[in-house]
Amino acid sequence: MKAPAREVVGREGVLVIAHRGASASAPENTLHAFRRALDAQADLVELDYHHSRDGEPCVFHDKTLDRTTDAVARWGGEKLPLSARTTRELRELDAGAWFAERFRGAVIPDLGAALDVIQDGSTTLIERKAGDAGTLVALLERKALLQHVVVQAFDWEFLAACRARAPHLVLGALGSRELSQARLDRIHGIGVAVVGWNHRYVDAAAVEAVHARGLKLWVYTVNDADRARELVALGVDGVITDRPAAIRTALQKER
Repeated sequence: MKAPAREVVGREGVLVIAHRGASASAPENTLHAFRRALDAQADLVELDYHHSRDGEPCVFHDKTLDRTTDAVARWGGEKLPLSARTTRELRELDAGAWFAERFRGAVIPDLGAALDVIQDGSTTLIERKAGDAGTLVALLERKALLQHVVVQAFDWEFLAACRARAPHLVLGALGSRELSQARLDRIHGIGVAVVGWNHRYVDAAAVEAVHARGLKLWVYTVNDADRARELVALGVDGVITDRPAAIRTALQKER
């Protein structure tokens, strides 16, 4: 078992966080991408999940299956919602060939399987796209991972529900646009440890305001090395990137 998530979040220096796995070099949110993120020594590996029709948390970013699977070719139609399909149906899909032929046959993993891979070498940053807090907390309890992962969401009410069910769970509040004092007050009241924000809206004042509340600031999604260095110079605590190996190398050279 790796270090508790709170220790990972509190580390000195800048954390390099793999966005949907190492998603510039393998199909996003697949076990291939997660393993490549581990090879890149990402401090955390981010993933997204929705619920299938039968209530299983499945690792996938979009609401619809069209962009990153062969669902349209297989079933016809368009804008096919993931939530309308059972876990068994979702496992029939190819989630890799859209990215590159060598990944043909990659599947949509369930959240438990993804956790098994990532937690073997890093810390999982779980982004909830859809689903109730109770299902997630119960899964983490069964796998004895409540203190070993970070859960983030744009839905701050969901985070509050997680806090109520699992007081020691490390949480991150996601957002974009202006990082206002009112938003920070609301985030701080939930009891999160991390603010995850669109890097385009982060400046020195934003970093100072987050740190003044005793919180960490992670920025997404940064694939340009020069921009990553600019943000680190401002004082951000983590960089979420599709290119964890390249960004880590760039930041190490800067140091």
